[in-house]
Amino acid sequence: MSALAPTYAADQLVKIPLSIEAETVSTGTAELLDAAALVKGKLLIEQGVPITVNQRVTVEEPADAQIATLQSGVQMTRDDRKGSAAIVNASVGLSTVDRRTGLAVEDPIGSIQSELGKAADPVAYSGLQFKFPFDTQKHSYPYFDTTLRASHDVDYVGEDELEGLPVYKFHQEIEPTEISGQVTMPASSWGREGSEQVTMRRFYGITRDLWVEPVSGAVVQVHQHYRQYLGTAVDDPKPTTIIDVAPKLDAQTQSEQIAFASKSKRTVQWATFYGPAIGAAAGVVLLVGGIYLGATAARRRPPTGSQPEPLAETELVLAR
Repeated sequence: MSALAPTYAADQLVKIPLSIEAETVSTGTAELLDAAALVKGKLLIEQGVPITVNQRVTVEEPADAQIATLQSGVQMTRDDRKGSAAIVNASVGLSTVDRRTGLAVEDPIGSIQSELGKAADPVAYSGLQFKFPFDTQKHSYPYFDTTLRASHDVDYVGEDELEGLPVYKFHQEIEPTEISGQVTMPASSWGREGSEQVTMRRFYGITRDLWVEPVSGAVVQVHQHYRQYLGTAVDDPKPTTIIDVAPKLDAQTQSEQIAFASKSKRTVQWATFYGPAIGAAAGVVLLVGGIYLGATAARRRPPTGSQPEPLAETELVLAR
């Protein structure tokens, strides 16, 4: 799985609107571990699996003049299967952010639900997830990772241009880190020599590149390389891939994000510079922009009014 094309007002009274319903789509190909086969003691890793990630964000309670609670539903599916067999993973996150800065607030605490039929886990969100601040600067920002449930710096790396729109590029790299879940099977089941039992632990790492329109803070493109694997140690020379996927916002989503960002940029500039110069900028100006939703999604959008349903995962994987 994140950024919102924000709303702004004169005198920096920038506000995220309370009527958001936004979707993004990313696509890519993945290397996936077949979890069902692994349970039976068979190691099967599929290559070149076409992947789609759909995400949808809406505003929920509590929400007022200062804060907005954003619900983000994310579902990753494989395009070569149908129905429940196509679902790789799904989750629903709930976080409350400052309507002007986009930064998560401490109260109320957020949540993430990733297993169907189980209560959501309480999660203390921090940093950015849906948008960059108005007047984005050329420095690092804390950016929330939903797998590790913690913020890590996303670093400014330079200026760029997408479809004629000037943007800032940011990069985040999270080195492989152990997360919950492990599996013990005979060495031969792991494709290793010997007959002893071998316990494999689960590790996760990711790199993200985000292109941000700096006036609005809107994220207009995201490339991610997401990886989970099993190993006896983080530097195991013979790791077993759980999932290795590098999705990015598809062409249509990028164009939509750029259109929203361009419109928001013009409105912000008018409200904060041109409008006041002619005495026309008074009160709060709300701008509805696009949302970037942390993971990614493909052109196969869920029906209007629907949202991804959390999938019960195995104890170790995102794939099945």
